[in-house]
Order: sequence, then structure tokens, then C-alpha cells
Amino acid sequence: MDPFLFSLGLIITLATIYDMIITILAPRGAGIIADRVSRFIWRISLKLAGKDGRKEFLRFIGPLVLIFIVIIWILLLWIGNTFIVYSDPEALWSSAEKTFITSFIEKAYFSAYVLSSMGNGDYTPHTDFWLLYTGFISYTGVVFISLGISFLLPVIEAITLKRQLSILIHNLGNTPRAILENYQHDNFKDFTERLGDLEQLLVQISQYHLAYPVIHYFHSTKTYEALSVQLVSLDECMSILKYKINNENIENRSNLERAYNAMTYYLSTLASAFITPEDDEPEHPDVSYLNDFDADKVKMSESDKKNLETRRKLLLAYLQNDGWSWDVLYSTREDINVRNFQN
Repeated sequence: MDPFLFSLGLIITLATIYDMIITILAPRGAGIIADRVSRFIWRISLKLAGKDGRKEFLRFIGPLVLIFIVIIWILLLWIGNTFIVYSDPEALWSSAEKTFITSFIEKAYFSAYVLSSMGNGDYTPHTDFWLLYTGFISYTGVVFISLGISFLLPVIEAITLKRQLSILIHNLGNTPRAILENYQHDNFKDFTERLGDLEQLLVQISQYHLAYPVIHYFHSTKTYEALSVQLVSLDECMSILKYKINNENIENRSNLERAYNAMTYYLSTLASAFITPEDDEPEHPDVSYLNDFDADKVKMSESDKKNLETRRKLLLAYLQNDGWSWDVLYSTREDINVRNFQN
């Protein structure tokens, strides 16, 4: 037996199993393999798109990343087990040829058959150790290949929730200014009530992003379905209310605080996709249209200024990582209509 090939195959196999367990079953983050593959494909794709979130081919990158991860897991399990079997020239016996099987291709064929639980092909393990190991390969295939395929289902559910939340926020208004102007009557009472409804969805989508960071790479070219655009727009509104409007001018301020905290929790999940604040802070919005609430007269503490600055830098990085610029918040965005869904 070649100890180097056996060790190499064992390391590849165990590392792949560990990566699958962390990515699929752990409540936080992705394994190294899944994470590196996801980020590499997305960064290359975003660069090819010229960092333009409206490029149509970006819509297909998320599904491609997801399928590619599963395929890589399966290939690595196959390669790792092939190296292990190939390390011993007398691991397999061919009854038809009455000789040991030493070809790498034939041992790869044997490993693929066993890993896919279709049997062991034309060859049989020669010793008790390889009999037991063949059983291990078979069970590995049943459990982890099935687990890899089942990984697709919760991710699809999370993508559906992303679009639902995006459209709900879009329906509040097309820009942060439009949202606040739409709901400034009765001291923003209707808006804060809507925030109470959105709070649970924000926490839920945060949990999905922690468990499945790959959903960051499911992109929409329509701004009303782009979660990054809609969440940053909503956060801009909440920050204006939180820091520019006096408490007595906001009805149900507790709803605002809870939703703001839920958004903060969501922003903390961006680190799992290696999205971190940049040096540039976006320009602060003009709030003169809220003069009836003395928006320009409210003074912020230094700690609040620092927290808001860091937050807005992170929000800008979030937008840019999804192929958008800060200008998209205040520029004309498409509305939902029948033409959007016609080929």
C-alpha cells in the first residue's frame, strides 16, 4: 500500500465530508470549499458584468454556484475514494480476468459504482479491510450525495423569501424619499406598523443568510426584486426617522427600534459572505422635504454619528457586492408591471 496516496485520498474524503456537514447542517456559515467556490464564481461574474447589476446573465450565477458546489462535493468524494483504493495494488480482484486490478481508471470506475450505490461493478474487494471500506464508500454515497441534493431545497425556500421581502419593501415606495412622503401623515403611524410586519421577515432572512451564505449570490436584475437595493432603501428610511426626527413626532417608535435592530442583525450576517465596510461613506440624503418635523434641527451624538457612518459604509459595500451603486436608491427604478414578465 502506498501511504502517500492513501493519506491524500483520506484527507480529500474527510475534508469534503466535513465541508458538507458545515455547509448543510451547521446553523452558521459555509465550509471552506463551498465558500471559496461561491465567492470565486461570483467575483469573476461580477467583473465580467462590469459591476452592473442589470446584466441579465447574473441571474443565472446563483443556480450555477449552487449546482457547481454539489458537483464539486461529489467529484471530491469520488477522487478521494479512488486514491484510497488505488493506493493498494491488491485491493480489487477481477473474477473474469483472474487477476488484480491495478489501473487507475478501473479503480475510479469501481469507486464511482460503489459511491453511487449501484454495486461494485465487475470487481470485488480482495481483503476484509477492503470489503469493509467498500461498505463505507457505499454508505458515504447514500448519505452525503443525498444530503448534497437535499441542500437545494432550503436554499430555494430562502430565495423565495428574499423576493417576497423585496417586493413588500418596494410596495412601500420606489425611493426612500417616496416612502417617507407616502407615510408622513399621522406621524408615520402606518409606516411603523408596516415595520412591525417586516421585522419577523428580516429576522427570518437573516437566519437563512447565516445558514446558507450561498443565497447572497442569487441575483435579480429587477430592482424591485433585488434584496440589497430594497433593504438599503428601507434602512435609509429608518435611519432618517431614528436620527433626524424627534421621538414625539414618530408614532409607535418601538416598532421602528425593533425593525432597526432586526436590520442590524441582518447586516451582521454579511460577514459570512465576506462583505465588509469600505472607506467611502455615501452622501447623506437631503431631508428638507421633512421640514414640518424639524428634521434638520435634530442633533446627533458623536457615537451615533460614528455608528451611522460605519453602517452606511457597510450598506454601500453590500450594494456594490451585488452590482449596484448608491445612486440606484434615488434614481428612477422600474415598477412591477406585466411587461417585466414578458419575454
